[in-house]
Amino acid sequence: MKIKGLKLVQNTIALRRNETTRSEAVAYFIRGIARELRFFPGFFAQLYSQKFQKRKEIETIAYKVKHTGLLLNSYLKNNGKESYFDFNGAKLPDVSKDAEKLYMLGWVYDDVFLFPCFLHDNYDSLLVRYMDGYLREGPYGYVDGAFDVTVKEGDVVIDAGAWIGDFSAYAASKGASAYAFEPIEETFQWLCKTRDLNTGQIHPIKKGLGSSECELNMTMVAGNSAGNRVHTKDDKGVSFEKVEITTLDKFVEENKLTRIDFIKADIEGAERDMLRGATKVLQKFAPKLAICTYHLPDDPEVLEKIILDANPNYKVVHLRHKLMAAVV
Repeated sequence: MKIKGLKLVQNTIALRRNETTRSEAVAYFIRGIARELRFFPGFFAQLYSQKFQKRKEIETIAYKVKHTGLLLNSYLKNNGKESYFDFNGAKLPDVSKDAEKLYMLGWVYDDVFLFPCFLHDNYDSLLVRYMDGYLREGPYGYVDGAFDVTVKEGDVVIDAGAWIGDFSAYAASKGASAYAFEPIEETFQWLCKTRDLNTGQIHPIKKGLGSSECELNMTMVAGNSAGNRVHTKDDKGVSFEKVEITTLDKFVEENKLTRIDFIKADIEGAERDMLRGATKVLQKFAPKLAICTYHLPDDPEVLEKIILDANPNYKVVHLRHKLMAAVV
């Protein structure tokens, strides 16, 4: 018994070191003890098996994602007039001749299109948390029981930092309508092409979202048009473009919108300003939120505080690079 007990401890320690969670190692140990003591061994063996079954399924998916080597070219279609990308119904213009845009499209594929194209749009919390460790920034969806941060048919979506409209195209493919905010002229023109491909479900807005109405200089980040950001004194020797900024509260008021259901934001550190300019929207409409939190070190704490100060009924869940929030 002593030898078996020692072996069980050694195996448990080895299991823990092999990227196994603490709870899984404990479950393994309890199963072993129950077996040796003959204390309902079948019951504990079944519990252990159930605990690992879903993990094994997720690991299989992760392996396929990592090793399939999906090529963007496999999503290229042609309607007789032009070629375009079709990611499970989300259509984007063919950027193959623009090396920078093509590179960035490959980058955002993981965050926007991997789940609908490869994982059946399944945003189960266990799957999202597991895959979050493999993806660059993580998906814009999360479901844990009644806590459901996903785009639904009929939703009115705010896409803050729309770039060429990848997330807006996804929202349109779900039967939602998207107000896509992109202030940079060259990128905005690509966004308009995305609108034309997606049957009018996308409404391009050539403005940025912030905490007040103003004009700002935006730094043009070389080789990364998705990373253009508010110009600062530290941005020396770089090109910039003057852009118009509005607040979400003002935009909703001026356009007499009667609902906002979902806000996605990836705006290079300006997420806090966008939220400060959306307090009335958060109070009145309580939209689902999928907000990037990796641009500034204190983003997770600051963004959560702004959300809860505006509407204490929100529940906030933090992932590696994003927060998800909803009123349940």
